[in-house]
Amino acid sequence: MLFCSIMYMLILPAVFVINRLVPKRYRYIWLLLCSIAFYVSQNSSFALALVAAIIITYAAGLLIPFVEDHTVKKIVTAIGIIAPLLILFFYKYINFSLELLKSALRLKIAVPLGISFYTFQSVSYIIDVYRKKTEPVKNPLKLALFLSFFLSVVSGPVNRAGDVIPQFSDPEDPSFESIKCGMQKMLWGYFLKLAIAGRLAIAVDNVYADSASYSGAAIAFAALAYLFMLYCDFEGYSQIVIGSGYLLGIRMKENFSQPFMSLSMGEVWRRWHVSLSSWFRDYLYIPLGGNRKGSLRKYINIFMVLAVSGLWHGANMTFVIWGALNGVYIIIGQLLIPYRDRIAARILDPLGEGSRKTFERVRTFLRRVGVYILTSFTFIFFANKNVTTAWYAVKGILTRFTFRGALTELFFLGLGRFNLALTFVMALFVLIADNASYKKGCDTPSLIKNIPTPVRWAIYYALLIAILFSANLTGKEFIYSKM
Repeated sequence: MLFCSIMYMLILPAVFVINRLVPKRYRYIWLLLCSIAFYVSQNSSFALALVAAIIITYAAGLLIPFVEDHTVKKIVTAIGIIAPLLILFFYKYINFSLELLKSALRLKIAVPLGISFYTFQSVSYIIDVYRKKTEPVKNPLKLALFLSFFLSVVSGPVNRAGDVIPQFSDPEDPSFESIKCGMQKMLWGYFLKLAIAGRLAIAVDNVYADSASYSGAAIAFAALAYLFMLYCDFEGYSQIVIGSGYLLGIRMKENFSQPFMSLSMGEVWRRWHVSLSSWFRDYLYIPLGGNRKGSLRKYINIFMVLAVSGLWHGANMTFVIWGALNGVYIIIGQLLIPYRDRIAARILDPLGEGSRKTFERVRTFLRRVGVYILTSFTFIFFANKNVTTAWYAVKGILTRFTFRGALTELFFLGLGRFNLALTFVMALFVLIADNASYKKGCDTPSLIKNIPTPVRWAIYYALLIAILFSANLTGKEFIYSKM
């Protein structure tokens, strides 16, 4: 069952009503039953890996505080961390490893739904218990709900036990304002996913299916469009599930923070898939030494974390290259900071106050455009199935780029003139809204709900019309559900 399907839209109200009728102390049981039903409905064979992760995590969480010997405590913690990671490795990376070893052996196994997400939640819980940041969960059903919660098990957010488990134990009755906020988030999410991502996917898929047949300009457009499509797809998903959580009295952290407002590659990673990037920061980058052991070690740590993050996204060299490229970008960007600032200072010194403000505005705009282009380039590897097709796309941009006939070519990418123009208009609206949200320090649904009533409702009706007339409501699965 997809979150953008008619079935989900019909079932969620029933889940909401029953959740309100169930006494607070038993609501976690109701949510666990919903999560089990949701997960089993996808593929019952996937449940074995999830159950194993729950048992290991629960046992480790209880044992760690019980053990007094520090060495034994470390051993128990290590086993609790390694065991779910080994399960993840077996299902997701065993065939990839065999391929790297040039073995002809391949195992016919399907990757369980959401295994990357609930494995990371398991690891973070065990580490937090060891660090005494989180109390061990005595009730196995609450821990099971934490790992299998149907709103986050597919594609996150990567929740922390200390954030959501207390909400299972002491749930809130969502107020009218909370319900309204949740529905506003869901509306924005469906608009991003169905009206924009769904349309851009048509053009992007056509180009990447046979990039050798297209000009460099068309491939470059596909690369730029893919990044925006992925943002709308994943932020759309995030807003739908976070908004659904509001209806059920469960608050999950935002997953995006206007990433296209970023002025550097490092900032992109702080604003994109926030729950995952913060997980890597807290449980890998800082334990590796972070920036505490000198510049060289810091850059090595950055590169390692980004490469591992790439591998987490998929068992394919394209993802490793994608992560490594981002690491290289961030390192180069940090190395160039003093030179960049020195050049800017020399330009600013002779200018008057008005000219300085104009220069800074132009500089900010160009930096954002540059960061977007660099990020789009890395995502060429993310979008393609193998390194060969990704390289063909890169080579096409570098060797066949021309503006001659480019606009006409765009009209034959599957969207047509009207749909292409409409998609550009909707994308521009999202960028303007995100920019305003960035300045206000809030998310876009919160920005929209606080503008004057006539304008707000005009926007809501426009979003609804765009959803109804731009997309097939059965939709496609969210891209990150494949990770």
